[in-house]
Amino acid sequence: MKQFIVLSAVLPILMVFVMQTGYDQKNNHAISMIHDMVYVAKEQAREEGSFTWEIQERLRRNLSSSLKVPLNEISIMCREEGDLLFYRVEVPVKDVMAGGGLFGIADKDNQFIYVIDSYTKARAMPEDEVDSDDEPPDDDDNNVDG
Repeated sequence: MKQFIVLSAVLPILMVFVMQTGYDQKNNHAISMIHDMVYVAKEQAREEGSFTWEIQERLRRNLSSSLKVPLNEISIMCREEGDLLFYRVEVPVKDVMAGGGLFGIADKDNQFIYVIDSYTKARAMPEDEVDSDDEPPDDDDNNVDG
């Protein structure tokens, strides 16, 4: 009987370690989704030449719906310096640890803010918009008579 009492006390604690593997996979999937969505938004901003309000709002809504995070908890900051686009995206990832309540961890402490802080170069001007005064290189210089 003594062994049964010890098992019933220890088993829930040991199960937390087994459940944590699933939580880690969930958290890694959330981080992967954040990276993918931010990458798409970055490429759109690169094509547009700036992080427009529409791009930021679309990113915010995609992150919110995919990760079940309220819109007001997602922070997106963008700025331009010359031809560089700087951006910072902060998204809370909640319910990080299995059995948080069992160990007395409050919900506000069982989360972290995932931050992507990076930059990209704005799209270069297409070649058809280059000045027509520029002459193409002379091909005769590259000919070798043999």
